[in-house]
Amino acid sequence: MAFIRVGFFEDFKSADTLLIDVDHEGLHRLTAWLQVIVPSGVKTAISNCPQSVVQAGLQVELLRAMDDVGIVRTAATEFVWQRSEEGWAEVIDKLAAMKAGACHQFLDGPRDAVQVIVSIGEYGDAWWRRHVDR
Repeated sequence: MAFIRVGFFEDFKSADTLLIDVDHEGLHRLTAWLQVIVPSGVKTAISNCPQSVVQAGLQVELLRAMDDVGIVRTAATEFVWQRSEEGWAEVIDKLAAMKAGACHQFLDGPRDAVQVIVSIGEYGDAWWRRHVDR
């Protein structure tokens, strides 16, 4: 079963954090989706990624641009994740490196307003119910 869960958490791991939690199939699907979306240059919401479940009220738009910025906060729970072609290639490479076991990667951009963490095998259904479904 593939899952891609996306949530925003204040003061998580010492910083405001966009957390992308996946299983192995979800990681594969997220990576494949980014490989199609990024070259298109079309601004799109992460909620458009198949199998993604995004925290209620959270909006994250992805954009390939000339200026490699990182993730910009436009409102309390609204973000634009703007990376250059090289920046998105780095994100995809970091995702591809997550092959076995429980681990996470920080998907740092040059001027991130919040940190972006992608995690596999570290947070389960019970954790998400406690922290999101309040």
